Amino acid sequence: MASTLSEWKDKQVCVITCDGRSIVGALAGYDQLQNLILKEASERVYSPDADPETVPLGLYVIRGDNVAIISDRDEEVEASVGLSSVRAEPLDSVVQNIG
Repeated sequence: MASTLSEWKDKQVCVITCDGRSIVGALAGYDQLQNLILKEASERVYSPDADPETVPLGLYVIRGDNVAIISDRDEEVEASVGLSSVRAEPLDSVVQNIG
């Protein structure tokens, strides 16, 4: 994972957290526990009744144990797909069944 993250340093990424949040920003740093630092971060809040709301977060730290998915982000592809007008139900939290 660390080798992939090094390729994305200072590039735009999208992170889906275990509690179902979608956070985008430039990857400013990370560590061996997959703790992430995003600069100029914002959260996309989805709703079935309205276009996505973008909430600015600024410099933002995400604990590694709360990262479900991280991907690189291509703003041109997002624009061509019309991602800014997608309406959707918010994501459910990730549930771990240990035991």
